[in-house]
Amino acid sequence: MRTSDAMQEESVSVNVDLPVAEAWDRLQDFSLAHCYVPRLTDTEIVSAQRTGEGAHRRVYSGKRFLEETVIRWHEGSGFTIALHKGDKPMPPFREAEFEYAISAAGPQQTRVQLSMRIIMPGGAAARFIARKMLLPVIRRNLVQVAAGLKHFYETGEPADDSDRKRLSGVVAITPGDG
Repeated sequence: MRTSDAMQEESVSVNVDLPVAEAWDRLQDFSLAHCYVPRLTDTEIVSAQRTGEGAHRRVYSGKRFLEETVIRWHEGSGFTIALHKGDKPMPPFREAEFEYAISAAGPQQTRVQLSMRIIMPGGAAARFIARKMLLPVIRRNLVQVAAGLKHFYETGEPADDSDRKRLSGVVAITPGDG
């Protein structure tokens, strides 16, 4: 994604009770998103490459899906995915990407930061509408993803809505554009 004044971002973080190496083992398994992201029912790797730049998956909500392709890979510490449908960005965005980043938060704890960056079509008016209407929704969704991720990483069991609700209070919101 281009960095510009048009880019808007929301970020959250959560500490997971796992050493960084174990958190990285789970994070780099590109097939597990449905185990912690709300409303996802399945994840399918559609590229021959399962990890690293160029790995491509479809995440399903029922029969509908969104495509995600790794565009930046930082071995041991995270990656960034472009959100798209075919060769077009995820509607309604001109560009959309999601970043997973991990770092040590203690000897047996990992800080997971999740960020979503978007560029809206339509200039300043669209950015204003996004700031007032879309970014708060993105922030709430990021909190739910982070809470689900914490549950799944720590227990190995897929998160459900009650797990996300129980853990959402430990997710920190990073000041951003919203």
